[in-house]
Amino acid sequence: MDDAEVIVVGAGPAGSTAATYLARAGLDVLLLEKTTFPREKVCGDGLTPRGVKQLIDLGIDTREEAGWVHSTGLRILAGDITLELPWPELTSYPPYGVSRTRHDFDHLLAQTAQKAGARLYEKTNVTEAVVERGRVVGVKALVGPERQPVTYRAPLVLAADGVNAKLARSVGIERNEKRPMGVAVRRYYRSPRHNEPFIEGNPGRGIRRNPRNHRRLPGKG
Repeated sequence: MDDAEVIVVGAGPAGSTAATYLARAGLDVLLLEKTTFPREKVCGDGLTPRGVKQLIDLGIDTREEAGWVHSTGLRILAGDITLELPWPELTSYPPYGVSRTRHDFDHLLAQTAQKAGARLYEKTNVTEAVVERGRVVGVKALVGPERQPVTYRAPLVLAADGVNAKLARSVGIERNEKRPMGVAVRRYYRSPRHNEPFIEGNPGRGIRRNPRNHRRLPGKG
């Protein structure tokens, strides 16, 4: 017997968004998250107007009164060069970007999925897929502080479990170890420049031309 019509593994932005739309389509969705909300993530915290459009489509209030910090563009610092690039004025996107800590941003998205009808199970660490006759039909997980082994079944399983990709690796989909791996450290500081209209980016050495590939410049975003 199935526990849901769809299991979504990982309640980050991708998983919660997918769970929201699936639940709104009338499907019984089980959203599994290994941690508890609210929780931190290193990556964040700004969204361009293209990302804001996705939040608006989800029905999320992106006004400043709702706790978002608005931006009007991107400022790039490279040595003694400063470029200020306002967000383009397009009818299909809002004229502003937003920033918010991942601490409550991810929680907000998970709550949106719950309001749509998805069932959120926290402290549920998915370890591997359940495969029968060559097809994924569920997942195995360790639940709670006691790490109780549990199996959940569904005809469709969506892996949104992040960079470690336990679910994908459990069915033989391996990462390309030849690709470079990046690491990040983040910290918040109080600053009088908090309300400046531009999001700042400093590519450092990354803005220099790659001598092995003159047609390629590294990017970030």
